[in-house]
Amino acid sequence: MIHPIRRPSSTNTWTMEDIRLLRQLAIEGASLETIAVTLRRTRSAIRNKATMHGISLKRCGEGMPSGHKASA
Repeated sequence: MIHPIRRPSSTNTWTMEDIRLLRQLAIEGASLETIAVTLRRTRSAIRNKATMHGISLKRCGEGMPSGHKASA
């Protein structure tokens, strides 16, 4: 029996508005947790999409050793 290809649920699809908001929040230095809650996505999904679109999350505290805070 051949099974049809499963397509991602439309609720998980990233819109251009989602990506624009991700970029804006990252530039503003919002925390990864804040971005995830705002976009209703997992932190992993935020990191992956940011990487795919060349969006830096360094201002969000990503990629820094624990105990270090982003400089203003």
